[in-house]
Amino acid sequence: MSSNAALANENLEADELLALARLDIEKGQLESGLRKLKQILSMPDPIPEAIAMAARLYAQIGLLPRAKELFQRYLQNNPAAINEQFQLGMVHFDSRELKEAQRVWEEILASTPIHPPALYYMGLLNAQQNQLSDARRHLEVLLKSVATDNLYFERSKELLQAIDSSLQGMLASENPMHPAANSPYQVEH
Repeated sequence: MSSNAALANENLEADELLALARLDIEKGQLESGLRKLKQILSMPDPIPEAIAMAARLYAQIGLLPRAKELFQRYLQNNPAAINEQFQLGMVHFDSRELKEAQRVWEEILASTPIHPPALYYMGLLNAQQNQLSDARRHLEVLLKSVATDNLYFERSKELLQAIDSSLQGMLASENPMHPAANSPYQVEH
């Protein structure tokens, strides 16, 4: 950024910077958007929306510790913000902090039992941890509570099919009379 552009940004108010940062991010100009957000965050009393937007941007570019810190900061003053709470769970999930992700999503589901993203990712997390009955329960609740055009509907159906396939594979391998149980070409799951 040129020094003239930096000086011009110094004369902008926080809400103006936030609007410009939003436009930059929508255009894919992440560096420019981040600079504006950082300027807002350095102000004595930053706009809460700027904190959440910066957290999402840091998560998007893979700076997960910074994203986590900003989501936590935002949620201290906005504890009912379910989307940011879910996104904090995603940061934990992507950081392989699975117990923390699960804790966050369980909190969401305690207050909003049919939150589609939390249900889906709890199902996915349970499936990864081989807690297949819990995974099925979350996914079935999701499938019963959202429209078929919902993003998580199709994903949930596919995950349920994968769970069912792995269960059938496990049952077949436990049965020595089943042909797949003796196959040297059996695929590991």
